[in-house]
Amino acid sequence: MKKRIAMIVLIPLVLLPLNQNGKAQEFPTLDPMILHPEWYIKVLDWSVYSVWSGVAIIHHVTIENTSDIAYKGIKVRVLYYSNSVTNNGKQISQETGILPITLPPHSKNTYLKGGSTLGASSMGMYAGYLEVLGAVPLLEQEKSK
Repeated sequence: MKKRIAMIVLIPLVLLPLNQNGKAQEFPTLDPMILHPEWYIKVLDWSVYSVWSGVAIIHHVTIENTSDIAYKGIKVRVLYYSNSVTNNGKQISQETGILPITLPPHSKNTYLKGGSTLGASSMGMYAGYLEVLGAVPLLEQEKSK
């Protein structure tokens, strides 16, 4: 009987490991909207141009968020292709960057109308493809801060 009581007491302690503050750690979520925000963020239209200094400016990005939660810090990758006669259309570079925007749930809007620095670029290439790599989910406790 005493062994049974000891096991009943020990099992929850083993299943709920404590973090550094002495509080029980939360179990990781299996929600795909949190694990894979890129599945729910669709870039519908966008423009990138290069300035003489070699800086890429992204602007007029139309994004749709089909998830139930908001996201911020949208991480994207832009693929660049050659303009040269000999290598025209060949991928020659890529750049990753963070779009400094917040997407409300179930929304569609155009952002960065004034432009935002994306990274390095060159006049000898053009941006031909953009993909969403991830984002930071805004959970309820973060919205209240």
